[in-house]
Amino acid sequence: MTNRSVTSLGIDLGTSSVKVLILDPGEGVIGTASAGYELYTSHFGWVEQDPHEWWQSTLCALNGLREKHPAAYGVIRAVSLSGQLNGAVFVDGGSRCLRNVPIWLDHRAEAECAMIDAGLASRLRERTLSTVTPVNTLAKLLWMRDHEPEIYDNAAKVLLPKDWIRLQLTGSLGTDFSDASVTAALDLSERTWAFDLIEELGLRPPLFPDLSESTAVVGEILPEVAAETGLAAGTPVCAGGGDMPCMAVGSGVVEPGIVGLGIGTAAHAIAYTEELDARAVGALWPLCHPHPGGYAWLGCSYTGGASLRWLRDIFSYDSFRELCTEAEGVAPGSEGLFFAPWLEGTATPSPDASARGAYIGLTLRHERGHLIRALMEGVAFDLRQSLECFLAIELSVSTPLRFGEGGSRSALWCQIVADVMGRDLQIIETEDLSAVGAALIAAVGVGQVADFAMGAEIAIVMGDRVEVDPDRCKLYDEAFQRYRDLYPRLQNWFITPVKS
Repeated sequence: MTNRSVTSLGIDLGTSSVKVLILDPGEGVIGTASAGYELYTSHFGWVEQDPHEWWQSTLCALNGLREKHPAAYGVIRAVSLSGQLNGAVFVDGGSRCLRNVPIWLDHRAEAECAMIDAGLASRLRERTLSTVTPVNTLAKLLWMRDHEPEIYDNAAKVLLPKDWIRLQLTGSLGTDFSDASVTAALDLSERTWAFDLIEELGLRPPLFPDLSESTAVVGEILPEVAAETGLAAGTPVCAGGGDMPCMAVGSGVVEPGIVGLGIGTAAHAIAYTEELDARAVGALWPLCHPHPGGYAWLGCSYTGGASLRWLRDIFSYDSFRELCTEAEGVAPGSEGLFFAPWLEGTATPSPDASARGAYIGLTLRHERGHLIRALMEGVAFDLRQSLECFLAIELSVSTPLRFGEGGSRSALWCQIVADVMGRDLQIIETEDLSAVGAALIAAVGVGQVADFAMGAEIAIVMGDRVEVDPDRCKLYDEAFQRYRDLYPRLQNWFITPVKS
């Protein structure tokens, strides 16, 4: 069932940094390390990263992990990957990257999405359970074909971000069902690329990589990588998954009823399901779960945590703790002030790349603490919209809800989320949950752990329970009814700013 003499390695390629983590199947998480990289925004709506920086940062993090935990690192016998969703890594026939990678935050492909005719859009929606937005990898391929044809024509494959790291580790090209499931190009019921629709869009089917289950062994650590990292040559590498599916595994969202919440760069809510319900299409993102044959629904607020970082930088605070302390002096409801956390568009339940953030209800009474608390409440309201979508399609939702990532380290934000949701929370103490999920995928893939449920019991440390305050819950329920009306009233006002 478990083998305590060996460990597994999870590599999570996030939006701002790569995190690496060792998991002992008998003892849990042994140690972590990370290294960052840059975002490049050369034009309005463009957000890119250099995949060579991804790889160099991965090497740096791995060697840092080896230095800190040499014994556990020396017995790594399985590796798997997690990565940011919906990037587009264009590689040529020699597996060389042709340009910087437009990542999930990149919204340049609005025109390409608008050009998809109504008939094809409806068939794409029926097959992929997705409404194509500029976030999706499919839209990025259309943009590249139309605006940088030399790159498109020279590309042999388009990889998803984590699969570039897989290529460096093993030399193998491919992806997994969970990462592919949000590209808007995967037939969710058949679990294969929708090649007929891809051809109708004028894209080349060979660009799309081979597919596998997350737990499948798809390669081995190359000798030259072993020399650079200290990993044993021939160590099996499992396909892994997108960061949100891996976070589901790392949060223990591995069976119906368990719902995971998190506030990192984005804020999210995720729930396991054994089948997908078309009623949620457009409001939620459908995912193939890393558990073979399973699915999940994802609700998202793109800049949930990034909003607070933005405010911290504007106010020049030294730490998030300072912000939270100032917000604690403000009464729930922020004296009528609302914040819409749509700094890079809306996701759930109304995907709209043109939507923008806003403070609404400002008066002369409002001070910095009000701005901070209103922002935290606005992110919680946005998360509640995901919960409402789960309930609308009759998903089983057990209490307490599980709450992790950076936002869960703020007692104030935990209480706000509990009161807005109207449900108790159980705090996940374990950090780097996508990396934990990747390490669990590796452990299950090679048989170190029997299944994800057993692995979650080993890897995840649960913390305090945060109980709902009935009075604040009633206040926030009334405020939420007003909040959910903001986007319908503002959607016709949002315009794309003049490009500079």
